[in-house]
Amino acid sequence: MHLSVLKHVHLTSIPSASAVEVVNGNIYIVGDDSSFLYVLKYDLTVLAKVPLFQAKDEDIVENRILKKKKPDLECITRFNINGYPHLLILGSGSKSPRRDVAYLVKLPTPYNKKHLVWEISLVKWYAFLRMNEDVTGISGVLNFEAAAATETYLYVFNRENNAILRFDLVEFVEFIQGHTDGVPFPTIITSELPEIETIRAGFSGADYFDQKLFFTAAAENTSNAIDDGAIMGSAVGILSLDGEEKMRGKLASGFVGHVSAYTLIPEINGLPLKIESISIYEKEGENSYIALAVSDDDMGGSDILMLQLDL
Repeated sequence: MHLSVLKHVHLTSIPSASAVEVVNGNIYIVGDDSSFLYVLKYDLTVLAKVPLFQAKDEDIVENRILKKKKPDLECITRFNINGYPHLLILGSGSKSPRRDVAYLVKLPTPYNKKHLVWEISLVKWYAFLRMNEDVTGISGVLNFEAAAATETYLYVFNRENNAILRFDLVEFVEFIQGHTDGVPFPTIITSELPEIETIRAGFSGADYFDQKLFFTAAAENTSNAIDDGAIMGSAVGILSLDGEEKMRGKLASGFVGHVSAYTLIPEINGLPLKIESISIYEKEGENSYIALAVSDDDMGGSDILMLQLDL
């Protein structure tokens, strides 16, 4: 995989970008300490701010929600419900119950030009997942950093141990809409990522496009997957899922994610970025893609990269 940075924009108007999803040419971005969903045009200018929830004034300092109060929204993906496009935004689950939350956003249609937002408490779902060591690793910690949906499945990525949780999409949508009390159980896919500068890399973003599962990973010099540390670098790649034929029911021994393409993301202005998320904007040729990636500068701003990926 060869990567070129086509454009870089630093935005102080979007705090701490953590997830990005492209839908019909519009670029949707959430920040992990923001209460808004931001809508951008192709030229990376902000079109709209969609309120997801009302943060308390005392919890906001310099346009950012305090760390101990934020829902830590880290995952975003798109799927259809009854033929209409929706965004799913998930909290990291790293602290309960504040980060055990989701937002379901129905996108504008020709009949309704507004974004419709539902807040969904998923305390029961997150608690259920924390009970499974295959999901969390031996630490017992959840730290969801990415989600990607296909027509059939929802994939959720736990940075703590680089496990990939695969849910039946119809079953998951029924659950978050409150149509069933049964908590969906995932198939758990194990994976290993290359190190960056001798530091373990963890999943930070994902997108499914053109029958390919794209991902970003970042490496921080820290003792755990939650606290910030010195940024060593980031990478983008493609995962191939192998061994599904070995599954029996939801028991997925031998079902693994292999890195089939991988490249480091170059430094910007002499500094490595912690890339938080990726979404493919369009396919340009036989093996060429234009992608959007976002980064949190840890100071209340965001970096937006337009990338060309050649396979």
